[in-house]
Amino acid sequence: MAAALINDYNYEYLCVPCDRVFVGKDDFLSHLRRTPHAEPILCGKCNQEYHHVTSLIRHIKNTHIQEAQNNDVILDQMEVDGAVGDGVEENPDGGGGDADHGDQIEQVSEEESSHEEIVDLVRSAGQMTLNLRQSGSVTGSAIERFQHECFKMVRDTSKSLKQKVKIFLADENINTPQFRALLQELHVDDPFSQLRTMKQQLKYFSSELGLVPPETKFLDYRVDYKLNTETLQYEPTREALSFEYIPVIKTLTLLMKNEKIRNLIDAETASQDGILRSCLDGRRAQTHPLVSRFPKILRLQLYWDDVEVVNPLGSKTTIHKIAAFYSGLPDWATCRHLGSSRGRLKKGGDFWAPRALPSGDISYQASGNPDFTLAFKIYLLLRALSCPLFIYLLLLTPKISRLLVDLRRATLTVLCADSLAAHDIMGLLSPSARHFCRYCMVSRPDFRANLLAVGERRTKAMLEDHVRMVRERRSREKECGVRKSCSLHLSRGFDATCDIIFDCFHDLLEGVCHWVISLSLRSFINASEYFSLKQFNGRIAAFNYGVNDFKNTPSVNFTVNSLNGSKLKQTGSQMWCLTRIFGFLVADVPEGDENLKLVNLLQAILLIVFSEAVRAEDITRLEELIAEHHILFQRLHVTPENDVFDELSDDENDAEDIDDPDDPAEGEAFAENQRRRAHKKVTPENILHHLVHYPEVFRDHGSLNRYWCARYEGRHQIFSNYRAEEMELQGPQNISVEQTQHMQLLVQYGLIPNCEVCDVEAVSIAGETHRPGLFVVVDSSTPTFAIIKYINVKGKEVLFVLKSWETVAFEN
Repeated sequence: MAAALINDYNYEYLCVPCDRVFVGKDDFLSHLRRTPHAEPILCGKCNQEYHHVTSLIRHIKNTHIQEAQNNDVILDQMEVDGAVGDGVEENPDGGGGDADHGDQIEQVSEEESSHEEIVDLVRSAGQMTLNLRQSGSVTGSAIERFQHECFKMVRDTSKSLKQKVKIFLADENINTPQFRALLQELHVDDPFSQLRTMKQQLKYFSSELGLVPPETKFLDYRVDYKLNTETLQYEPTREALSFEYIPVIKTLTLLMKNEKIRNLIDAETASQDGILRSCLDGRRAQTHPLVSRFPKILRLQLYWDDVEVVNPLGSKTTIHKIAAFYSGLPDWATCRHLGSSRGRLKKGGDFWAPRALPSGDISYQASGNPDFTLAFKIYLLLRALSCPLFIYLLLLTPKISRLLVDLRRATLTVLCADSLAAHDIMGLLSPSARHFCRYCMVSRPDFRANLLAVGERRTKAMLEDHVRMVRERRSREKECGVRKSCSLHLSRGFDATCDIIFDCFHDLLEGVCHWVISLSLRSFINASEYFSLKQFNGRIAAFNYGVNDFKNTPSVNFTVNSLNGSKLKQTGSQMWCLTRIFGFLVADVPEGDENLKLVNLLQAILLIVFSEAVRAEDITRLEELIAEHHILFQRLHVTPENDVFDELSDDENDAEDIDDPDDPAEGEAFAENQRRRAHKKVTPENILHHLVHYPEVFRDHGSLNRYWCARYEGRHQIFSNYRAEEMELQGPQNISVEQTQHMQLLVQYGLIPNCEVCDVEAVSIAGETHRPGLFVVVDSSTPTFAIIKYINVKGKEVLFVLKSWETVAFEN
């Protein structure tokens, strides 16, 4: 029998007694099983005898494979004199294996990995336990049960391997001390023995997996009441207040050990094309005392929010609130500025390859766009018991600030928080105060009279002067809207008046969008009667949302009470979806309707605000859109202060002029219907004023969607979300280029016909799923769209075969 190694690992096998050549091991071994041959099996090159075909192939790999690599053609002759037992060996080229012959595959795989690092089962068990601990839906008892079942499977696998090795050694008549020692090595101890209890797990995670353990920091004492078991009376006792702090310096030290992160920091540069993307492109980077001098310094973002850990509908909700502080690092992936387009379109053919970026600990909740979420990292900084009145926030934030002050190679640049938290940290009165804005000194009466009103710009020096005034006379709080100093000013270079960012998630998706959609529907349904509320709910349920927005489908819960300008019962992601598709749901509204125009203006604002990169002209356009939106909103839906309802005198007079004045019930029904149709005015809230400052924030810090709270709030559900792989394939199937239906495009791209590619049903890149039937933007300047027809993967490169679509026109 003979085997020929041809053209770099393309194996051919020759059976000498039968004088037949077989391409590939599968046909060759099938021939051996079907055709009787005499024993022993001989290697035609060195004439060594073997009693098992797997032993022969192992011999070829260990003895002759180096020679095969150094020569284009090498012929190894192996003679067969008898029948060979079942068994298939892995192809020496490391290619795909046979599912029907797993035993031999395992033996060869073990041989192939003999020179690799030995797998540490305890470390693997620790990583698996840590991944399970990261999921908030997996309980401790479930993890314990899972560990027990995994060990049983590992133990059974070890027994199976030992039995197979014993049978093999018996067949080969081998009984030496070395092989008996080999059997002992196949015994597997319980890898979870050091990971049973929470204490053991935390100890192992800290020592072996780099977990940074929290430190308990003392705050103050509080008075609590405890039951005296002797007197059966509740007596006051003094309890210590503390919070759990995760050292940010140790976290950053661990992070900087990652070579990919260091490379991203070194490659970070400001934009050279005038487009605002990251913090380095804004004006604030030029004035910050540290960032301006050291562009490579780590720029920390701080986030604070309260988390309700019990049933929010219960009677004891606020006393169980937890204040959560997170630290975030910038999205360095976007700072490399690889081009304005997310991909490249192959000239001469419809072929598109998305840009790949290195992976990391990713926050996917912020956006589905992998271009700017890929390198953004979020770490828990501390958790403490919160309080509705924030009575000990004065004690808490200075401690946080002093902990951050100790940093030498990092600086705090941005605070992300909702309005309530931002005002407390900044030292301002609540957002309901007369001077409610943290950017300017506008008063509430001026704002209600003119939604575009702007007061004197707050500065750090002004804030300090106001604090001094309040300390001299407490009653001056209302004059300036300040009640205490900002503790974060202890951090060098931090300026609360410009570094506490407005949150576009709360302002737009959980604020303005609710008002505009609700009030517009009230006009369409109650006043103009274009359609009914039932019809609108039906359209929401029947709309085809596609794959990407299926999880963001708006809830079908619109009622009469929903159309009063109040907050709708929709999440932020649902409102983002509803606002984008709103035009399709109200297609019967005439184009000239002013409320429809108001929605269109809001849609245009959202497109700019949530863009990952903006130009100077985009910011100017944003200013114009916000001004036009606010003027129209004020004229349609806002009334002067203390005048909540329009006068209904005309409606009441109409009720007296009905045809049958003797029927009071009909008159009351008509009057009630007119009251229902009457346009109720609303009182504007602060978030409309926040939008006026958005263009200035863009110019200072770059794109706002890099600072929105949604990416942090996703960590409330699971403290450390399971990180998806950089690339996940669905339904992969290996085929050659010439077997594809688009071979010419692949060859034109640079692949050879016999090259192997992976044909997939869908691919997820950094959490964003692409599949045939979805559209991509191949040119954002026109824009030009194309629909995905096929997806192929070659190594780490994802290739989309597209069909171009023509952009005919655009309609709001």
